[in-house]
Amino acid sequence: MAGGWWRRSWRLLMDGMFPVTCLHCGQEMEELDQLCAACMRQLPKQPDRYCMRCGQRTAGVINGCGHCIRNLGRYADATYFAYSYAPPISDWIIGLKFADHTEWAKSLSWLLWQRLQRELLWESVAMVLPVPLHPWRLLRRGYNQSALLAGGVAAALGVPLRTGVLQRIKRTKPQTSLNAWERAENVKDAFRADREVSGQDLLLIDDVFTTGATVHSAVRALKLAGARRVVVACVAAVHAEEVAAPVEAMDYSIPMDSRSR
Repeated sequence: MAGGWWRRSWRLLMDGMFPVTCLHCGQEMEELDQLCAACMRQLPKQPDRYCMRCGQRTAGVINGCGHCIRNLGRYADATYFAYSYAPPISDWIIGLKFADHTEWAKSLSWLLWQRLQRELLWESVAMVLPVPLHPWRLLRRGYNQSALLAGGVAAALGVPLRTGVLQRIKRTKPQTSLNAWERAENVKDAFRADREVSGQDLLLIDDVFTTGATVHSAVRALKLAGARRVVVACVAAVHAEEVAAPVEAMDYSIPMDSRSR
């Protein structure tokens, strides 16, 4: 009782000193790191036409395009996107990623959860993983934006966040400067996963899905390490026709004899 009274009093004091406002329009809110109802309605929609395995653009949302059906096990077992990559979501992601606005990560994680919680609650995952940065890039930036996003999702799901079981072992060029084919080549064999993932169902979190090259390479490493099922969730998907890579751009297939090693 005393603890509850103290927390309520502290919250009233803090709200009086620092009013909680909508992240977008500045309207006063009851909860921190949220948007008002009007701004929520103005957020970009979810992509409405993509393959739920490889994430590439299709005529409609399908659980496996023709290419994925012919290459089962090549990509994620399910792929989910919370939003299309458009303002203000794109502005917040850019600020988080390149302008040190780490305080926006909690809000973006909350928005991802609000949009995808039904799908993610249906998935029975044992741990949540962020797409990792190479150690040199992590040292330079000071934080991994995907890990910040993944922390909120892991807490909402009530499962462990594991930031070390998937490692980026290849120092790559920034993907933003490359075309679709170069992106695929750039991240080929860029990841390694620990055997701790063997037999586990995993949720992999990233900020933006453009061609899918990075995510596909990470999924391949997890499945080579024996992961049973890998589900991908991203805050936003670009899905612009001019940057979408053919799914044949890189071979992400898993050697059949590697899963038991």
